[in-house]
Amino acid sequence: MPARIIVHLEPAAGRPPVPPPHTGPAVNAAFLAALRDAGEDALSAALHEIRPPKPFALTPLLDERDRRANASSKQVRFEIGILANSLTAPVLQALAATGDVRIARCQYKVAAIELAGAETFPDLLAGAASASRWTLRIATPVAFFTALEEGVRRVRLFPEPDWVFSDLYRKWNAFAPEVALGKATAQTITQNLEVADYRLTMGEYLLKAGVPPVRGSIGTISYRIADIRHTTAEGRAGLDALIRFSAYAGIGDRTTIGMGHTIPSTR
Repeated sequence: MPARIIVHLEPAAGRPPVPPPHTGPAVNAAFLAALRDAGEDALSAALHEIRPPKPFALTPLLDERDRRANASSKQVRFEIGILANSLTAPVLQALAATGDVRIARCQYKVAAIELAGAETFPDLLAGAASASRWTLRIATPVAFFTALEEGVRRVRLFPEPDWVFSDLYRKWNAFAPEVALGKATAQTITQNLEVADYRLTMGEYLLKAGVPPVRGSIGTISYRIADIRHTTAEGRAGLDALIRFSAYAGIGDRTTIGMGHTIPSTR
């Protein structure tokens, strides 16, 4: 069952700490440490070692404006997107047993754990509309990285529709084979989607300490079906379900360290 968990944080003591500009890898380390400390050593190791698609997504430290937490932030939190049915309960139990977390050089106490959303894959699909246009707000940089067999490793900054939806389609079918999206959705993704509008800027994101940050796109982007006559209601509903799924899965690469945190627009 896809779920979204928000971990609200407060200063552990004294003056609120000032987080560094890049906290994605540190949040990943803190999340896995919380699982280990709660007795979920095997789960923590499995989440670290498993090959993509991984069954979770994270955000860096964010504030009340969905921006990177900094000295002026009134609230600090990070979020966890759960993609696999079996993961929600142990993650919630582990977080409930977590008192303090250290993220980079900052010490926080867990103020509250909020289950902000949870929907089964069948419910996501049943609630999908036969829409033809969608808008995403991208809160943390999104990027797509070339594979080793594609030559020198490069970063593709623009969230092309076929990359975004194909990645969501792959994750959906990996974690929900019993309600797998079919050929009608796949064909629309690869042959009938285009960008309708965008307001994007470029931002930097740290993947690993000691390595220069990569670049990615932040802002809003709208996608639409280029020719609705060459689609089916099933295919359009599949796309709408994937947009809703993106709130849990994020988009693009490196979502487990906070890239591609996405907020779909409400209808």
